Amino acid sequence: MGKTSKGSGTKTVKVARDLRVGGAAAVFAALQAAAADAADRVALDASQVEKVDAAGIQALLAGRRALADAGKELSWTASSPQLAAAADLLGLAEALELPR
Repeated sequence: MGKTSKGSGTKTVKVARDLRVGGAAAVFAALQAAAADAADRVALDASQVEKVDAAGIQALLAGRRALADAGKELSWTASSPQLAAAADLLGLAEALELPR
């Protein structure tokens, strides 16, 4: 599940350890909520992600699109090696703009 916290114009969304099909809906919902929030920036913390599948990557991409459509700036505070490896495998690391 994605958890959110807000502070000084930036809303932080923390991604749960399990970003597979069961957790994808929760992180997408958290990113949609962040898109509707008054904060103009969203920081994504995916440092704790241990398990990820294509559904999780898709949820991040769809959430990123929702934020862009709402005029929000997205940045990453951290990304786990597992998330980076899955995004690389799917050829989507660049689309997600994962930190290296």
